[in-house]
Amino acid sequence: MSLEKTAHQYLERYAESEISDLDDLDISGYAHCLVIPAHREESESVLRIWPHSDPKLLMILVVNSGTEEDSVSQQMFRNLTTGPSQQAGHLHYIRRSDSPDLIVVDRCHAGRLIPQRQGVGLARKIGADLALALICKGAIDSPLINSTDADVVLPNNYFDIPPLDITTAAILQPFRHHFDAELELASRLYDIAMNYYVRGLHYAGSAYAFPTIGSTLRINAKHYAQVRGFPKRNAAEDFYILNKLAKTGQIEISPGAAISIQARLSDRAPFGTGPALQTIKSLTAPMTDYEFYDPRVFYMLRIFLASADQLHNQDPEPCFGHTPEILNWLNHSHLRGLLTQQRQSPNRVFQRFLRDWFDGFQTLKFIHFMRDNYFPSKNLNHICDGTVLPKAHIRDIDSVRWLHRLLTEPTDSVS
Repeated sequence: MSLEKTAHQYLERYAESEISDLDDLDISGYAHCLVIPAHREESESVLRIWPHSDPKLLMILVVNSGTEEDSVSQQMFRNLTTGPSQQAGHLHYIRRSDSPDLIVVDRCHAGRLIPQRQGVGLARKIGADLALALICKGAIDSPLINSTDADVVLPNNYFDIPPLDITTAAILQPFRHHFDAELELASRLYDIAMNYYVRGLHYAGSAYAFPTIGSTLRINAKHYAQVRGFPKRNAAEDFYILNKLAKTGQIEISPGAAISIQARLSDRAPFGTGPALQTIKSLTAPMTDYEFYDPRVFYMLRIFLASADQLHNQDPEPCFGHTPEILNWLNHSHLRGLLTQQRQSPNRVFQRFLRDWFDGFQTLKFIHFMRDNYFPSKNLNHICDGTVLPKAHIRDIDSVRWLHRLLTEPTDSVS
């Protein structure tokens, strides 16, 4: 299905109402777009994201809040909309000579507030829906909906990417946290945890071995429409949209430079970077108290994924009789019963069912089941000493050994 048809159906049925206001604005001539949800930020930090004069870039800022008393977001909105602008509904279109042009969306004043349970997810969806509509109108050339946050600085070559392949659902930009001295240890431990999880999935052979951070997302417009946009959630909207996008196409890592993300404490969402840093910083001895998944949870995942395609023709026991942990999980997750029902389907349909059902969310639930029932999490020293796996399999998970190096030689977080 073409972008035009897929996007038209999405915009007609599922897009947010702000897209109708675009009809009253004269917007055209852009090469790229950048969508940014902004909540309780300083306007200067928002404009630092891309501090260049760039007439070919349109920045779509969704200034959002869940309360009328949010004077910080309201002041940011006033600062960003100072001067001449075109206005339609919630949208202010501002042409600028010293920085990229802006669409500023007012979702921070009375009657326009974001429901608190929908939070950043709805804010991202509003901005991305506007970007999709403008792409379909021909006002933006690139079919990539670039999404980031107000606490980042983008590399100078951010928009220098090759033509987008139609099978690419999303591109993830490498990232690096920068931090104040008081947050250095917490930030590095958190980066290690994120990298470790992705590398564990990669070792296991998971199709969901990629980081899920909203400020790194670059989504193919067609695939965005196919998955019906960002979920309206106050957290983990990045995880859930990537979980859906991975079922429609490839998730790729950009070869470009890393974006710089400011590590900071925050309670704006129930989980994510800000709350995680707060948790780590509150520990008496973070190096020994902060825990990571035992590598054996990824080993179990590797065993399951390596034999899962045999489940169309075999019962689980012959495949996993040597791993009672997996057999127990099959019963707990109700997958055993689903497999019995699906065996009547052709192998092609069965494999598609299994691939779609055992997605990133079910993968995380599998790992948590193994952690909670068999392999409790361990601190960094226990993981790196190499004794938590059977000796025959130590070589298979050598990737965890780089954990020590990350403490002294941090690398861009991508894989």
